[in-house]
Amino acid sequence: MTRSLAAPTRYFKAALAAAVIIAAPAMAQQTSQSPLTDEDMEIVRKSKEIAESAQAAEMPDWLRTDNAKFSAAHQEAKELVQQLQQTDPTMKRMDELAKAKTRFSNQKVVVFASRSLGSQGLKDLLDMASGNPDVLVVFRGIPENANLGEAMLEIQQMAAERDPVPNIVINPVLFTEYNVTSVPTIIVRKEQSVLPGELPEEVARVAGLSNPAWLLRQVEAGTDGDLGVRGPVENISEPDLIELMKKRFAKIDWEEQKRGAVKNFWNKQNFRELPEAHKDRVRELDPTVYISEDITAPDGTLIAKQGDLINPLDVAPFTQAVVVLDPLDEDQVARVKEALPRINQVPGVTRITYIVTRLDREEGWDSYTKTTDTFDAPVFLLTPDVAQRFELEYVPSIITAQGRRFVVEELADRRNEP
Repeated sequence: MTRSLAAPTRYFKAALAAAVIIAAPAMAQQTSQSPLTDEDMEIVRKSKEIAESAQAAEMPDWLRTDNAKFSAAHQEAKELVQQLQQTDPTMKRMDELAKAKTRFSNQKVVVFASRSLGSQGLKDLLDMASGNPDVLVVFRGIPENANLGEAMLEIQQMAAERDPVPNIVINPVLFTEYNVTSVPTIIVRKEQSVLPGELPEEVARVAGLSNPAWLLRQVEAGTDGDLGVRGPVENISEPDLIELMKKRFAKIDWEEQKRGAVKNFWNKQNFRELPEAHKDRVRELDPTVYISEDITAPDGTLIAKQGDLINPLDVAPFTQAVVVLDPLDEDQVARVKEALPRINQVPGVTRITYIVTRLDREEGWDSYTKTTDTFDAPVFLLTPDVAQRFELEYVPSIITAQGRRFVVEELADRRNEP
């Protein structure tokens, strides 16, 4: 079968999700909601280059299935970190705080504030900053025992109550870099372009004032430097947020977090189960894509023209056999093991990739380890992408390639045969 693809629709992906199977059939979806990504266009362009130059003998690096970035270990570690970041508020904030030095680096006037100024003092300060995009109001942190999310929301609500919304942020780095130890303090900065990680140079400062008008007049008159204290000042009531985060970070029981993440990992997985095959069947799939409209890059470069036929098996040989099965069905496992010697004899097959439709949620990683031990190889979960691309209907299925077509073989359940 030949699949049609219009310019604004999705083209086949070279990397096949977790199973890292490369030359898979395309499943074009006619929808204007799915524009081609840069990756898609690059795949098409390189596919044409390789096919036209007939250099398919060696798989190019951009299509290698043993690329480290697709390794199962890397994916497992990435998912574990993501789960920890989702469950621990301290981890959510660390990356943002690490980048805090470059945030709000363009405002000319910085007003350093604290809750110690009292509700009226804060109100006056924020009213002044409202509608003045050149003013930044900055806090050093949150109260010592405050909930991080609630304290952050409180700051956001302070800003949202005013129209226009003032620039307001928690940024302890600014307090440190400009050596601010009391509030209110106002600093006028040089209007200059700065490199990432740098801050504009200080021109002048004053303490005890909440409105920068006086300081701006002094700067316009040529006065600079520290102009002293011109009104009442308060100590900063909030601790440095980065230091507070470090303290909370140090109290995290990482072993417990890891145990919890590992325990919940399989409970969160979506298994895609398929019915068991009850008769032997062999199907062929033609992965050729017909380009029904010209595909161009944003700069107008022609990537593929109308009428082109692209078959991923012309790009690189499919040198693996893909086995899809339910490893909890002992009979399916036996059928696959029985077929392995024959699979290894298929011309062009150099390795076997195992994809499973489910694992035992209660046993979790023990179930995964048991399955990998059974086949002495890593296993991957079946994804919708893989199931769709190979039009999988039953398990166990064995996917190989012959010439310019994929072959899907289904192994029948013979337990009830005489």
